[in-house]
Amino acid sequence: MENKAHALIAGAFVVVVTVLLALLAIWLTRDNTRRDLYEMSTGETISGLQPQAPVRFRGVPVGKVESIGFDNKVKGNVLVRVSIDRAAPITQSTFATVTSQGVTGLGFIQLDDNGQSSQRLTPNDDDPPRIPIKPGGLDKLLKQSEVIFKQAEQATTRLNQLLSDDNQKAVATAVTQLAEAS
Repeated sequence: MENKAHALIAGAFVVVVTVLLALLAIWLTRDNTRRDLYEMSTGETISGLQPQAPVRFRGVPVGKVESIGFDNKVKGNVLVRVSIDRAAPITQSTFATVTSQGVTGLGFIQLDDNGQSSQRLTPNDDDPPRIPIKPGGLDKLLKQSEVIFKQAEQATTRLNQLLSDDNQKAVATAVTQLAEAS
Protein backbone atom coordinates (compact mmCIF):
# COMPACT_ATOMS: atom_id res chain seq x y z
CA MET A 1 0.00 0.00 0.00
CA GLU A 2 2.86 2.34 0.83
CA ASN A 3 4.47 1.73 -2.62
CA LYS A 4 1.22 2.68 -4.37
CA ALA A 5 0.99 5.94 -2.38
CA HIS A 6 4.58 6.87 -3.29
CA ALA A 7 3.96 6.06 -6.98
CA LEU A 8 0.75 8.12 -6.95
CA ILE A 9 2.53 11.10 -5.34
CA ALA A 10 5.47 10.81 -7.80
CA GLY A 11 3.06 10.62 -10.75
CA ALA A 12 1.09 13.64 -9.51
CA PHE A 13 4.37 15.54 -9.04
CA VAL A 14 5.45 14.77 -12.64
CA VAL A 15 2.06 15.89 -14.01
CA VAL A 16 2.13 19.14 -11.97
CA VAL A 17 5.72 19.94 -13.04
CA THR A 18 4.87 19.21 -16.69
CA VAL A 19 1.85 21.52 -16.56
CA LEU A 20 3.92 24.25 -14.86
CA LEU A 21 6.65 23.95 -17.50
CA ALA A 22 4.07 24.16 -20.29
CA LEU A 23 2.54 27.27 -18.71
CA LEU A 24 6.01 28.81 -18.29
CA ALA A 25 6.81 28.13 -21.96
CA ILE A 26 3.54 29.74 -23.06
CA TRP A 27 4.13 32.74 -20.81
CA LEU A 28 7.72 33.24 -22.05
CA THR A 29 6.81 32.97 -25.74
CA ARG A 30 3.74 35.19 -25.69
CA ASP A 31 3.87 38.33 -27.78
CA ASN A 32 1.64 41.19 -26.68
CA THR A 33 2.93 43.58 -29.31
CA ARG A 34 0.19 45.06 -31.46
CA ARG A 35 1.19 45.02 -35.12
CA ASP A 36 -0.25 46.38 -38.35
CA LEU A 37 -0.02 44.75 -41.76
CA TYR A 38 1.74 46.45 -44.67
CA GLU A 39 2.57 45.25 -48.17
CA MET A 40 5.57 45.80 -50.41
CA SER A 41 5.60 45.04 -54.12
CA THR A 42 8.74 44.91 -56.24
CA GLY A 43 10.04 43.72 -59.57
CA GLU A 44 13.52 43.39 -58.04
CA THR A 45 15.14 40.18 -56.81
CA ILE A 46 14.62 39.51 -53.10
CA SER A 47 17.22 36.76 -52.68
CA GLY A 48 17.75 35.54 -49.14
CA LEU A 49 14.46 36.92 -47.81
CA GLN A 50 12.35 34.34 -45.97
CA PRO A 51 9.07 34.41 -44.05
CA GLN A 52 9.71 35.33 -40.40
CA ALA A 53 12.72 37.46 -41.46
CA PRO A 54 13.17 40.57 -39.34
CA VAL A 55 11.95 44.02 -40.31
CA ARG A 56 14.06 46.87 -38.95
CA PHE A 57 13.52 50.61 -38.93
CA ARG A 58 16.97 52.23 -39.10
CA GLY A 59 18.41 49.12 -37.45
CA VAL A 60 15.81 48.81 -34.69
CA PRO A 61 13.70 45.60 -34.86
CA VAL A 62 10.06 46.57 -35.46
CA GLY A 63 8.44 43.53 -37.05
CA LYS A 64 8.71 40.49 -39.25
CA VAL A 65 7.93 39.22 -42.74
CA GLU A 66 4.60 37.40 -42.70
CA SER A 67 4.48 36.03 -46.25
CA ILE A 68 6.11 36.23 -49.66
CA GLY A 69 4.22 35.57 -52.87
CA PHE A 70 3.27 37.03 -56.22
CA ASP A 71 1.43 40.32 -56.59
CA ASN A 72 -2.06 40.01 -58.08
CA LYS A 73 -2.26 43.76 -58.76
CA VAL A 74 1.05 44.09 -60.67
CA LYS A 75 1.85 41.15 -62.93
CA GLY A 76 5.34 39.73 -62.43
CA ASN A 77 6.02 41.55 -59.15
CA VAL A 78 6.81 39.88 -55.85
CA LEU A 79 4.52 40.78 -52.94
CA VAL A 80 5.96 40.85 -49.42
CA ARG A 81 3.51 41.17 -46.53
CA VAL A 82 5.00 42.38 -43.23
CA SER A 83 3.67 43.06 -39.74
CA ILE A 84 5.12 46.14 -38.05
CA ASP A 85 4.76 47.36 -34.48
CA ARG A 86 2.21 50.15 -34.11
CA ALA A 87 4.79 52.21 -32.23
CA ALA A 88 7.09 52.34 -35.29
CA PRO A 89 7.06 55.74 -37.04
CA ILE A 90 5.76 54.58 -40.44
CA THR A 91 4.95 57.67 -42.53
CA GLN A 92 4.02 58.21 -46.17
CA SER A 93 7.69 58.85 -46.98
CA THR A 94 8.88 55.54 -45.46
CA PHE A 95 10.58 53.21 -47.91
CA ALA A 96 12.14 49.75 -47.69
CA THR A 97 15.22 47.99 -49.01
CA VAL A 98 16.04 44.29 -48.91
CA THR A 99 19.41 43.92 -47.21
CA SER A 100 21.48 40.89 -46.33
CA GLN A 101 23.04 40.12 -42.96
CA GLY A 102 26.80 39.74 -42.86
CA VAL A 103 28.33 36.39 -43.76
CA THR A 104 25.12 34.35 -43.75
CA GLY A 105 23.48 36.30 -46.54
CA LEU A 106 20.06 35.98 -44.92
CA GLY A 107 17.85 38.83 -46.00
CA PHE A 108 15.83 41.27 -43.94
CA ILE A 109 13.74 44.35 -44.64
CA GLN A 110 15.38 47.65 -43.74
CA LEU A 111 12.93 50.55 -43.39
CA ASP A 112 13.99 54.16 -43.58
CA ASP A 113 12.34 57.54 -43.97
CA ASN A 114 13.57 60.41 -46.12
CA GLY A 115 11.62 62.93 -44.01
CA GLN A 116 9.49 64.38 -46.84
CA SER A 117 6.25 63.58 -45.03
CA SER A 118 5.33 63.50 -41.36
CA GLN A 119 1.84 62.10 -42.04
CA ARG A 120 1.49 58.59 -40.65
CA LEU A 121 0.65 55.79 -43.12
CA THR A 122 -2.84 54.67 -42.12
CA PRO A 123 -2.96 50.91 -41.46
CA ASN A 124 -5.81 48.80 -42.79
CA ASP A 125 -5.59 45.03 -42.27
CA ASP A 126 -8.25 44.33 -44.94
CA ASP A 127 -6.38 46.26 -47.65
CA PRO A 128 -2.87 46.90 -46.29
CA PRO A 129 -1.12 50.07 -47.47
CA ARG A 130 1.99 49.65 -49.59
CA ILE A 131 5.48 50.72 -48.67
CA PRO A 132 7.73 51.19 -51.73
CA ILE A 133 10.84 49.01 -52.04
CA LYS A 134 13.95 50.71 -53.39
CA PRO A 135 16.89 48.75 -54.75
CA GLY A 136 19.60 48.06 -52.19
CA GLY A 137 23.34 48.56 -52.63
CA LEU A 138 23.91 45.04 -53.93
CA ASP A 139 21.11 45.39 -56.51
CA LYS A 140 22.61 48.66 -57.76
CA LEU A 141 26.04 47.03 -58.03
CA LEU A 142 24.62 44.05 -59.94
CA LYS A 143 22.85 46.36 -62.38
CA GLN A 144 26.06 48.34 -62.96
CA SER A 145 28.24 45.21 -63.24
CA GLU A 146 27.82 44.96 -67.03
CA VAL A 147 28.99 48.56 -67.48
CA ILE A 148 31.91 47.95 -65.10
CA PHE A 149 32.96 44.81 -66.99
CA LYS A 150 32.83 46.64 -70.35
CA GLN A 151 35.00 49.44 -68.98
CA ALA A 152 37.49 46.93 -67.56
CA GLU A 153 37.59 45.16 -70.94
CA GLN A 154 38.25 48.48 -72.73
CA ALA A 155 41.04 49.31 -70.28
CA THR A 156 42.75 45.95 -70.77
CA THR A 157 42.43 46.28 -74.57
CA ARG A 158 44.09 49.71 -74.47
CA LEU A 159 46.80 48.41 -72.15
CA ASN A 160 47.47 45.54 -74.54
CA GLN A 161 47.74 48.04 -77.43
CA LEU A 162 50.15 50.15 -75.39
CA LEU A 163 52.30 47.10 -74.62
CA SER A 164 52.23 45.69 -78.16
CA ASP A 165 55.49 44.51 -79.79
CA ASP A 166 55.66 47.56 -82.09
CA ASN A 167 55.27 49.99 -79.16
CA GLN A 168 57.86 48.10 -77.10
CA LYS A 169 60.34 48.35 -80.00
CA ALA A 170 59.61 52.06 -80.37
CA VAL A 171 60.19 52.67 -76.66
CA ALA A 172 63.42 50.63 -76.75
CA THR A 173 64.62 52.64 -79.77
CA ALA A 174 63.80 55.93 -78.04
CA VAL A 175 65.69 54.88 -74.91
CA THR A 176 68.70 53.83 -77.01
CA GLN A 177 68.70 57.13 -78.91
CA LEU A 178 68.40 59.06 -75.65
CA ALA A 179 71.36 57.14 -74.25
CA GLU A 180 73.44 57.90 -77.37
CA ALA A 181 72.51 61.57 -77.29
CA SER A 182 73.52 61.96 -73.65
